[in-house]
Amino acid sequence: MLPLMPTTLNKTIAWGGALALLVLHLDFWRDRGTALLMGWMPQELAWRMGWMLLSTLYLVWFCRAIWVEED
Repeated sequence: MLPLMPTTLNKTIAWGGALALLVLHLDFWRDRGTALLMGWMPQELAWRMGWMLLSTLYLVWFCRAIWVEED
């Protein structure tokens, strides 16, 4: 686990993660398929749910590792 202080590595990971989330959110390379996953979930809904889970995990990590209070 990464240390709980804003080091240079953590800041680099934070910027890279934010950029990756932005690119994944724009998803201009994907074709919008109409197929259903698991027989009931549209591909677009599954993609957005996955993106939201990834962004939530990123936000939790960011708040814990980067956005720390100074004593």
